[in-house]
Amino acid sequence: MQRTFWLKFSVFNFFLVALLGVIMRYKIQYSFPFLDQKHLQEAHSHFAFYGWITNVLYVLIVNYISKVNALVKLKKYGYLIIINLAASFAMLGTFMYGGYFWASIAASTTALLTSFVFCYFFVMDARKIQDASKIWFLAGLFFAVISSVGVFNLAYMMSSKNINQDLYLASEYYFLHFQYNGFFIFSCIGLLLYSLKEAGSPINDKTNRLMFWLSFFGCLVGVGLSLLWLKMPLWVFTLIVVATIGQTVAAVMLFGFVKKSWTNLVLKWSPMQRFVLIFVGFAFAVKIALQLGSNIPALNQFAFGFRNVVIAYLHLVLLMCIATFLLNQILATNYFTVTKTLLLGLKMFLLGIFLNELMLGLMGIFSIKYISIPYANHLLLYFSLLIFVALGLIFFSMKTKKIQ
Repeated sequence: MQRTFWLKFSVFNFFLVALLGVIMRYKIQYSFPFLDQKHLQEAHSHFAFYGWITNVLYVLIVNYISKVNALVKLKKYGYLIIINLAASFAMLGTFMYGGYFWASIAASTTALLTSFVFCYFFVMDARKIQDASKIWFLAGLFFAVISSVGVFNLAYMMSSKNINQDLYLASEYYFLHFQYNGFFIFSCIGLLLYSLKEAGSPINDKTNRLMFWLSFFGCLVGVGLSLLWLKMPLWVFTLIVVATIGQTVAAVMLFGFVKKSWTNLVLKWSPMQRFVLIFVGFAFAVKIALQLGSNIPALNQFAFGFRNVVIAYLHLVLLMCIATFLLNQILATNYFTVTKTLLLGLKMFLLGIFLNELMLGLMGIFSIKYISIPYANHLLLYFSLLIFVALGLIFFSMKTKKIQ
């Protein structure tokens, strides 16, 4: 399987996600009658999830398998990556054309079923793998599978036109939670732990298992944080609080382990790679703090009551944390030559991400008092344009270092 091709293709897909982001930002400010904004949003989110993040995670997980057990046959995963990409581009076209209808539902169902098969193959092959990251990938893929309940429920409501608002929101948040906090975060931690092991800092089994189980139950029960606006018994709320505290402890353990491994990272990683890890670590720390704070009912109501706050939080996790980490992982494979142009693109990307998140965060805070920031939408358009140009620079300057 040509990993360099698929990794570069993933960056191209991220470039397309950024282009859709620019068009949506442009439409908020100026006239662009050819495309429906709601359909654009649906195409943007689905393609970001499956065409970019899911695709790159599949490729990086397959790359991981090839390193920990060279005897595993990888051809089957190659077919699944192709099917997932075909479904992703089908979603991109169909959602832009007509939002939720039979074709877009068929494409998203294909992508979901592909994740089931990928999970099955990995579970089978994982029996031949002895490595600390394995349980994180298994859990990530498990969460990807159970997140599908939310999507099937949404698809049923949209196609039958029988929409219950509470159930619609609950299904949406359920899906987002198990994708973001489950599949994406767990897979990223698996990749990070393996990168640290390659740098000469393997995690000990006891620490890894404690960190894992605290995170696992925290994520499983933590879906309730997205549903606190529904009436629930006190014991359920207490369980959610305990689970969130457990997840916070696991995050502190992870930070502690990275700090302990820093000497090895200084020797093995470039200054830019280490800076990106600090950048991502900061975003992850803010995410954990906000997650812990959202146990306070008043804060939770505020968070889910203001659209700007929800958008800021989702971008913090998806863009500043997960997408940035994955871009860094692609470059950390050492398959590509890191040129001055590529480094410039990466710096511009980090600046664009930071400014975008800062503006979204300020809009969220000011929206509490119903204060609008002057020229905020203009600035967000410029920041999204900066991210788009940066990704273009990165993609077009990615040159394969060696044949895989």
